[in-house]
Amino acid sequence: MSYALVVAETRRNIFEERNMDSIGLCSLMGKDAFLLIPFGDYNVNEQYLNGIIKVKVEESMFLNPVVMVNILEKIMASHGKPYLMVFTNSASGTELASYAAGYFNVPIITDVSAYDKERGTFSKSYYSDKIFGEFKPSGEGTFIITVRSGSFKENLCDRNANPSLEIVEDVETNTTRTFMEFVEEEKSGIDITKAEFLLSIGRGTGNNEEVAEYEELAKLLKAVISGSRPVIDKLWLPKTHQVGTSGKTVKPKVYLAMGISGAFQHIAGMKDSDCIIAVNKDPEAPIFQYAHYGIIGDMHKVRDKLKEMLKEG
Repeated sequence: MSYALVVAETRRNIFEERNMDSIGLCSLMGKDAFLLIPFGDYNVNEQYLNGIIKVKVEESMFLNPVVMVNILEKIMASHGKPYLMVFTNSASGTELASYAAGYFNVPIITDVSAYDKERGTFSKSYYSDKIFGEFKPSGEGTFIITVRSGSFKENLCDRNANPSLEIVEDVETNTTRTFMEFVEEEKSGIDITKAEFLLSIGRGTGNNEEVAEYEELAKLLKAVISGSRPVIDKLWLPKTHQVGTSGKTVKPKVYLAMGISGAFQHIAGMKDSDCIIAVNKDPEAPIFQYAHYGIIGDMHKVRDKLKEMLKEG
């Protein structure tokens, strides 16, 4: 029971990046990681794994919780029960994890974002990171975890060996539950979660006419523009550009927040950025508590000065 079984998140033959956080947690815990994935040509980062188990079922069946427990039963019959099973904390990941926890009658901890190796405790947040809870599985049985995206990728450890490969066949897939289709979220052509430099604007922008000026500044900075919820609610920027608990969680190298006061919903979506620069005329704005650098002043004047300097340079 020393191994960890990582259930992969896949979409249309794409190995989702968030899987690396699940594998990173296994590295941090010092557990052998075996990846469970549907049969197909997936671009998997094999160097971080001890083994890969490919299941000969269609991707849609792999996402079916009824089929998933059949898969897990076959794995445990041949390999024994794992120390833990790890799922992504996504819509499908939490559904699969919850169903498996109920079916096998094992404990589950959802949305894990931290692990204390010395104490053996897992942490998750509540109320947009205002409160944190610690959990420690009791007993010696298997338990299940769902991992928050962006939490453990930095803990990935190269296994320095070629992972074993196993093919699982003859999985029971008869079920009254049928996959219909993927319903994709609206795409703007830009994924702010992958940007290294974000220029984010907030309520202090004032009006829609000013947005174009900040888009120009973003272009000069070679940044991607994003915004807080008030900007999105006013339709000044597309929903896909929203940062925060009701938008996207981002972790760029540089996060330049202009005219954003720093409500906890917004902070939760960007607080792990490598470098946070805040511009706000209110010296008591909460965002300054999280900023590495701050400018107390009129955001429009700062914008215009930056544009002037960049154009001259």
